[in-house]
Amino acid sequence: MSRLHRAARALAARNMCVFPCIERGKTPATAHGVLDATTDATAIDQWWHANASLNVAVATGRPSGIFVVDVDGDGGEAALRALEVMNGTLPATVETITGNGRHLWFKMPDTEVRNSASKIGPKIDVRGDGGYVLSPPSMHPSGRRYAWSVDSASAIAAAPDWLLAKATACSNGTATPPSEWRRLVTDGVAEGARNDSVSKLTGHLLRRYVDPRVTLELVRTWNAARCRPPLADAEVEAIVQSIAGLELKRRTEAGHGG
Repeated sequence: MSRLHRAARALAARNMCVFPCIERGKTPATAHGVLDATTDATAIDQWWHANASLNVAVATGRPSGIFVVDVDGDGGEAALRALEVMNGTLPATVETITGNGRHLWFKMPDTEVRNSASKIGPKIDVRGDGGYVLSPPSMHPSGRRYAWSVDSASAIAAAPDWLLAKATACSNGTATPPSEWRRLVTDGVAEGARNDSVSKLTGHLLRRYVDPRVTLELVRTWNAARCRPPLADAEVEAIVQSIAGLELKRRTEAGHGG
């Protein structure tokens, strides 16, 4: 068993959802990328038995119960020091040394933390819901291996209020009210609104990390019971596959750090 394989298994044993990325890179090595992240030992063994050199990625946000602050180089360190001077020193937490900076791991709060780039400070990114980071001993594209910092804490800390306020401020958006979702699943829709509703329900499930295969079966069931008349099964499958592809692209482009 390779070092990378052992690392993936060890992270999964600590309830971190992992998946492989290509050798010496951040591009997912599975069909659905971060959507494939899991703690299942069988899936992990299959991935790393097929290629022992695959990098190890950890899904951030709700799947693993963490979010990560990505501090990029000297510019990021300077911005972080300025934030700490104004707001208070960050608590000691688990850190990894990346190819060009460091990752600070924090417990995921009850509120939403999404991915953002340089919004809480220059050269400081956040990886939360829908994101991922490479984990030691993955190989950075620069040729440098990720490593656990020996100067950091051994446990993942809760983020201070000021950091959470800045991280969640990047997560603003207009959410569909619960009453609309209840109406959709109980009352259903008629011809003319079916495609849009299937798309909306699919996106809602995938954004909450429901497995794409499970999403397809749930949407199929809803379509059969609540669409008047139901869409053809092939059409439902095509919609789900299309949105899953868009979701993967979104997470791949915006979700990796370091």
